[in-house]
Parts: sequence; C-alpha cells; structure tokens
Amino acid sequence: MKSILKKMTLRSKILSILLIIIILLSSFSFILIQSINEMNQVSGNISQETIPELVWIAHWEEQLSVKEYMVNDALENKFCCDFVDTYMDYHQQSSESFAKERGSPPNGIEHFQRDMDLLDFMIENNSQGLLEYSDTEAAKEYVESEYLVMHQNMTIELEAAKERVLSTMDSYTDRFSGIINKSLSLLLAIMIPMIILAIAAAYRISGNLTRPLEKMVVRMQQIAKGEYGLKLDVTDQVELQSLTNSINHMSRELHESFETIMNDKTYHEQILNSLPVGIVTSDGENKNFSLNSTAKELLDKDNGEFINILQEPSNRNTAFWDKMLSMSIFQNVKVPFHMNGKEHSFLISQTHLWNRDRHVIGKIFYFLDITETEKMEKKMHQTEKLALVGELSAGAAHEIRNPLAVIDGFLTLMIQSLPKEDNERFHLPLLKKELERINSIIEEMLMLTKPSAPELQAVYLEDIIQDILPLIKGSSTNNNIDFLVNLDKTKLLVDAKQIKQVLHNLIRNSIEAMDGNGTISIKSSIDKNDYVVLLQDDGPGIAEKVQNTLFDPFQTSKEQGTGLGLTIAQRILDNHKGKLELKSTSNKGTSFLLKFPLNEERINMIKSRKGNDSRIELSQDK
Repeated sequence: MKSILKKMTLRSKILSILLIIIILLSSFSFILIQSINEMNQVSGNISQETIPELVWIAHWEEQLSVKEYMVNDALENKFCCDFVDTYMDYHQQSSESFAKERGSPPNGIEHFQRDMDLLDFMIENNSQGLLEYSDTEAAKEYVESEYLVMHQNMTIELEAAKERVLSTMDSYTDRFSGIINKSLSLLLAIMIPMIILAIAAAYRISGNLTRPLEKMVVRMQQIAKGEYGLKLDVTDQVELQSLTNSINHMSRELHESFETIMNDKTYHEQILNSLPVGIVTSDGENKNFSLNSTAKELLDKDNGEFINILQEPSNRNTAFWDKMLSMSIFQNVKVPFHMNGKEHSFLISQTHLWNRDRHVIGKIFYFLDITETEKMEKKMHQTEKLALVGELSAGAAHEIRNPLAVIDGFLTLMIQSLPKEDNERFHLPLLKKELERINSIIEEMLMLTKPSAPELQAVYLEDIIQDILPLIKGSSTNNNIDFLVNLDKTKLLVDAKQIKQVLHNLIRNSIEAMDGNGTISIKSSIDKNDYVVLLQDDGPGIAEKVQNTLFDPFQTSKEQGTGLGLTIAQRILDNHKGKLELKSTSNKGTSFLLKFPLNEERINMIKSRKGNDSRIELSQDK
C-alpha cells in the first residue's frame, strides 16, 4: 500500500480522497430525502404566504435605508451634484427591477407601496422645485420637517409589519426543529469521521508537497547567495522529481558558468596586474576608481588612500593629479612626481574607456615610471660628453705636458737661483704650485678618458691601506686623524695601483671634509658573493643638492677640486666588476660602500671557514 501511494501523483491522491468523501456524502443523501419531503410541505406554506410579505418588507426597508443615506448626504453637501436625479434614478431602477422579478405587493401590505411613492413624490416635485430656484435653505427645511418625519414613521410601520410576519413564521419554523435536529444528528454522525479523514489526508498530502518545497526554497536561497553547484535531494513526490532535477541541472550550469567567469576575471586581473604600467580606470564623473597592482606600487597607495588624496588634494604633485582628474585625452606627457623624499619622472597618458557598443563609459589613465630611463639618458649624454672631452683631452694632454715640463724645469731653476725676496716678489712658489695642480688635472683627465685595464693580482686589501696611510699622514698639514682599520684576511683579485688610487681619493675627501680632525673607520664584511668595504668618517656630511650628482664629472663643492676624483674611483670599480656607492650621509658623518666580487675559489674557502651563512661580519686577523 505504501509503495502504491509513493507512485501516485498528487492529483491522484486528491481525487481519491474526494471520491471517498463523495461516496460518504451520497449515503447521507438517502437519509435526508425523507426529511426533505416533510420540510417541503412546511416550506410550501411559508413560500406562498409569509415569504412574499417578508421579501417586500425587506425591499422597502432597504430602499428607505439607501434613500435616508442619500438625503443625509445631500443635506451635508447642500444638495450638490444632481441629488434629485440620482435619487429618482435609484428609485426607478430598484422599483422596476424588483417589481419585474416579484410582481405586485401582497394584498395585506400594498398600502406601503403608496407611502413609498408619496415619499418619492415629495423629493421629485417639492424639493426639486425649491432647488430649481436655488432655495437650498427652504429645501433643507422641507426635507427635515416633512420628508424625514414621514420617512421615520414609515420605518416604524415596516418594523411592526415585519414583526407580525415573523411571528407568523415562528409557528411554521417550530415544525422544522424536529426535522432539523434529526437531520443534524445524522449529519454529525457522518461528518465528524469525514472531517477527521479529510484533515488527516490533507495534512499528509500537503506534507508531501510542502516539506520538499521548503527544502527547495532553502537550497534555492543558498544558491542565490552564491553557493553554486549545490545539489537538492531527490524527493519521493512524482511531480517534484522533474523540478528537482531541473534545479540541480541549473545549479551545475551556474557553477560552471561562475567558474568560467571567475577564471576569466582572474586571468584578466592577472594580466592587468602583471603589466609594468600603472593603470587607473574611472567612470565619466571621476567618482569610482580602480587601480592595478603596478599603480598601487608606483604611487605607494591603496584604493582608500588614493581616493582620500583625490578628495583632499595637497600642494604636492599637482601636475600629476590635475592631469588624472581632467577629462582631456593626451598621450605621453612627462610630469615629475615626488614620493618618499625622492623625485620620480612619470610618463602619463589618458584615453577613453569604451563599452561593447562603442559608448564612452569612463576613462583609462596609465603611466610609466621612467626615472631610471631618465637617469640612463642623462648618463648616456654624460658619456657622450665625456667621450667628447676624452677625444679633446687625450690629444691635447700629451701636447700640454711637454711645455709644462719645460716651464716646470725653468721655474725650478729660477726658484733655486733667485733670492728668496725675488721668489716672493714674483710669486714663483705659487706658480710652481699651480703648475703642479695643472699637471694633476691632466693626469686625472687622462685616467678618466682612457683608464688602463686592471692588472689583476691576489693581494690583501689591508696591505694596500697600510701603503696609503703613511703617504696621507705625511701630506696632511693636520695629523689629528685617527684610523680604525678592521679588514678580513681575504685576498682579492684587483689592480693594487688602481685600488690604491680609489682609497686614496676617498680617504683624502674624508680628511678634507673633517678639516683634518676626526676618525676614519674602514671595515669589511662578506655579503653573499661580494667582499664589502665600509669607509666611514665623522664629518659634517654631504649637502643634499650634491648627493644626486656626486659621481658626475666636474661636479665638486671644493674651491680647489677638479670634480674628477669620485668619477675616476667609480670608473675603476666598474672595471673591476665591482661597485662604489654612497651608503649614508648626515651631520654625524658619511659612509661609502665598496663591493669587490669574490671568485669561486675564495667563496668556497670562506664558506668552509665561516660556515654557510649568507652574510658574515669579519674582523681583522691579528
């Protein structure tokens, strides 16, 4: 039986229950036939005698009630809106339709019809006549004193007539009581089991429908919230199985579509974020902005910080922000951008953002950081300038040195042969000194234009330092310089003569910066595959405006400087595949970093001695 019910459709179950109820009700109909015959006899008397009177009385009461409402409404609104026409239309329609259906009133109550006609005559003739002369006050007084008084009397008479008819009906209805009580008893005996059966069947059938639907609603809400691919359990109800399968199929399709869309979205985002171009998209009113990863990195701002800057623009980088907020289209405009104390150079462009219908829906602002490119261009220009200087100086230096040697020789003889008073009067020592300065400039120019290839040999850097220090201390007019040397005992493949010149230039610059008083520290460390030397002094530091052009040729802050010392030092380190850079500078001192590449044999030896640490701080072996 249970398996049969599972296979039945909901319609079959409902039809089966209805069939059972019809069969039970049919059995009750045979019992009611006899009671109906008895009731027909009584109802015949009622229908022929009392009901017509009661119907007509009810009809007149209804008319009186409606007409009373219409008259009271007219009194409140001062008989506006064609009150008499409306009143007579209602009277005519209701009277004609009821008379057509019921005929004439019974003989015992026909006088009520005459009274109703009299009431209508009072409105149609008397009230209408007064209203035609616009005498609303007289019409109102007439209706209140004549019409409503007669209306009230007629209402009372109809109520009394209805009571009389009802009392007549009571005698007939008493005969119904026994028949009805008997019928009700039988009806209850049959209806109570039927109601119980119907409720139980309805509960069971509705449960088979509502429970699966409630589960479907919950799952559909979960799917609507984004849980695509969620599967509904198959229900036993036949009609819902097809719906369940359809929903499951839809959920799978949504999951696959969502995965495809998300993969495409992720792929496009990866493309945008991988581009080395900062991209900012916005709508046509500059209200909604979106930045790719490169834009956030270049501007050092996330979306929230970016929007805050646009809402409260500062005085910095106005050229950049003004261009971004403008709606104009432009290509490859170079603007400066200051960030974190550094000046960058951005190449910016802006174009329209189109939809698939080729309608403009916003704009795309994109930019490149060309700071390094600018530096490379400047370096190329500087290299070209140096090449030109080299071509000029290389040919001229050799020619200049020959007459300089002759002049130097004669000046030396003059200084030695002339008295001291003549030497001072003709400033011969000063001429000798300036001649030596010219000669040193020529030597540096020759080194800058065509530095010789380094002759590499394995040496200790400490030995080079020890060779330099006596020369520096001997040439310095102020010997209040302390040297702290702490170098690792590692041999480097370098040109000792050239590295000696590099260190001599750096140490000499530090001594001049400290005005001959202070401490110079030289220590070393191993950083991955590089031998790193840190040269530090406690001088006043380097001015900020000089830092960016520190290694450019002919850039110097000294009165007697040529501006070639650091340029030559950097060139020598470059030829050694190394690096020279300014690490830090402040009013507490300046430090330079020198990096020398270690060959593979030296690296392995250091690792075996110090371990595999990627960075080893070394001290001098004593």
